[in-house]
Amino acid sequence: MSKQKLQKLIQQMAGKKKKKPKKVDPRAEALRGRKFFSTGSGENDMVKQAQRDYNGSYISGDLGGVEVGNPSYKKYYKGVI
Repeated sequence: MSKQKLQKLIQQMAGKKKKKPKKVDPRAEALRGRKFFSTGSGENDMVKQAQRDYNGSYISGDLGGVEVGNPSYKKYYKGVI
């Protein structure tokens, strides 16, 4: 260990020089928090709920990685598709 590092360590231990808290990058913090939501079991429940409650104009299709479809449109356009 160099002499300067040793002196800094001694000063920190003596309480003369306090270390400033490191500012966390907001982007890094968001990515760190994201790991708790990316593979949770609640995600599948939300996707299933969205699929059941979908009331849009797609007969059937992929909307943001989620398969959706309107059952009444499927029934109405049954002979066309």
